[in-house]
Amino acid sequence: MPVTPLLRYAVVEPPQGRILLLATRRGLARVILGPPEETVRELERLSMAAPYIVGRKKGRLLGDLRHAMKRYFSGRKVDFSVFPLDLGGATEFQRRVWDLTWAIPYGSVRSYGWVSRQMGDGGCARAVGQALSRNPVPVVFPCHRVIEESGRRGGFTAGLVWKGALLELEGGEQRLRWRERRGKPKLVG
Repeated sequence: MPVTPLLRYAVVEPPQGRILLLATRRGLARVILGPPEETVRELERLSMAAPYIVGRKKGRLLGDLRHAMKRYFSGRKVDFSVFPLDLGGATEFQRRVWDLTWAIPYGSVRSYGWVSRQMGDGGCARAVGQALSRNPVPVVFPCHRVIEESGRRGGFTAGLVWKGALLELEGGEQRLRWRERRGKPKLVG
């Protein structure tokens, strides 16, 4: 009797690289951005851990997410907040930080300090950065829109090339460069 996979996946291939979407029955669990060989290695790693966990059977959720990602990477705004998520293991602090990234408008950037102040604690910018580095669903929680107070990009789990590509796609990178040419960047918020 075949075992039903506990984790299903779908692949999206925008010009920037490859995106691996991993979902459980409860919702989207991970978004992995990278070059094709890196996403294949991650899928192999998951399959080796427990071969019955991963399956490519598509469901409505993954189909809808693939379509939404394709729209996003064609330069259109997408409301990813409508998709169910399975963020098991996330702390309350992490969830609050990730949720706040949804408040950052498409094409805009905010600082780690801004997120910290929105949480009511202006001194936790470093902790905000750590929470963002553990974001399991980049793009969905748009952590790429969070940059350093100085105007530098800061970190990004998938690498700065991806962060720059996402900001450029949304027009945020262009505004960031414009601010840098005019002197110290002025961040909204």
